Amino acid sequence: MTMPTPSVAAYVPRTPVWLAGLAARTPVGLRPESAAAAVRAGISAISEHPFFVDRNGEPMRLAQDAVIGPEVPLAKRMKELLLSTLLQLPQAAALSANGLRTLLIICAPEPRPGLPDGIVEVLGRAVMGRFGPANLRVQCLANGHAAGMFAFGMAAKAIDEGKTDLAVVAGVDSYHDYQTLEWMDETGQLKSEVNRDGFFPGEGAGACLLARRNLISELGLEALAQLSAVSTAPERITIKRHGEDGVCVGEGLSSAFLGLGPIIGTDRRRITDTYCDLNGQRYRSEELVYTILRVQHLSDEATHYLHPADCWGDVGAASGPLFAVLAHAAASKGYSHGSRAALWASSEGGQRAVTLLDFSANPPRKAA
Repeated sequence: MTMPTPSVAAYVPRTPVWLAGLAARTPVGLRPESAAAAVRAGISAISEHPFFVDRNGEPMRLAQDAVIGPEVPLAKRMKELLLSTLLQLPQAAALSANGLRTLLIICAPEPRPGLPDGIVEVLGRAVMGRFGPANLRVQCLANGHAAGMFAFGMAAKAIDEGKTDLAVVAGVDSYHDYQTLEWMDETGQLKSEVNRDGFFPGEGAGACLLARRNLISELGLEALAQLSAVSTAPERITIKRHGEDGVCVGEGLSSAFLGLGPIIGTDRRRITDTYCDLNGQRYRSEELVYTILRVQHLSDEATHYLHPADCWGDVGAASGPLFAVLAHAAASKGYSHGSRAALWASSEGGQRAVTLLDFSANPPRKAA
């Protein structure tokens, strides 16, 4: 039976939109440079929790922030992760002082057990309390893994249409709540010695500053990468419905990638580097295999992709901005495969999204 093709929403900025700043806080590094270096070296922060145990009586294994104590409650963890990351951004004062219209999009987890009610509002109030100028507009996307990709599109569109001068895409997530981890354990999502189909939870935050190139120059910043396109599509057979309503064969993710076809076909420069949210779950791996069969013509090396969950755990809604950090590090240090990177993620709710970054205008330094 032929499945209906998912609807695709692809956005290509009419005027170039550029990344002008990056920030990160992860279990393997508290800043972009250290986090990217650790991932490149394959360093893993996955370890046993000091007091959480699974249903088999074994310590739960997860990736933990190096500074925040394990006893700190989830809402406070997420606020600390988010605010400390935003303060790393160049021109962080632009969020509070210089009169430029600034759009801040906060990417947050999808609803799940253990996640405090109203966490999106809590994060929004924390940001406004820290920065809080009249010229700062905050929006929130509680769409999990793919939220960052959606936010890149929203930010580029707002800049493109002249509705904001600067845009910041910030993602934050943490699974470090016992109710959340217990639910994951009971539903087979928590990787353990007896469950190989789960994943290791992580926590972290990432942020990207975007603007037009002329404004970036006026602010004394460097244009790091061009945001070339964002493509999104829905997946009907989500991970929660897999097997009950059919089998996921990557229709949604394939459609999101194929939405990039026109821009790749225009300049005939294919994807050279791919960053994704594979985390060890068989559903996600199989989704990618089916997708590669349909979209390999868009990529130079379709089977070469980086999935940093092996190092910093699954970082959920922080994925998009953190993938941009890794892509920039690889391009600027000279160890990328080329100059066009695709960042993609799949949310549990069915959202699939791909962002295309172009580093061709900024020749890399030779890798050490």
